[in-house]
Amino acid sequence: MRHYRYVIDELMVSGQTMTKVGGSVIVAEFEGRGGIDWEVVCRTDSGTEIEMAAHTLEMSGPEGDLSGPALLVRTDGTSHVFRGAGKLVGFGGFPFDAITDD
Repeated sequence: MRHYRYVIDELMVSGQTMTKVGGSVIVAEFEGRGGIDWEVVCRTDSGTEIEMAAHTLEMSGPEGDLSGPALLVRTDGTSHVFRGAGKLVGFGGFPFDAITDD
């Protein structure tokens, strides 16, 4: 498995801007499966309720912009976990410092 963590500090959920964002997009590739899996683990201070449903995410951080469809799978109101449910736009492949687990 190969994986990489992108830091995000800006997040829009289905067109709604979240405030005081801190989090990561984790991208993983499993040998023999083809394609990638991705998820977002973040916290916000927006006080905005996010429905447990499919959403379009737009994310920005020091390494650039990423976007894609994802399902909200867990939230407590300020900490959220989204599971990627389609193509991660902006992901151009793993950087040289991606971690490979044997």
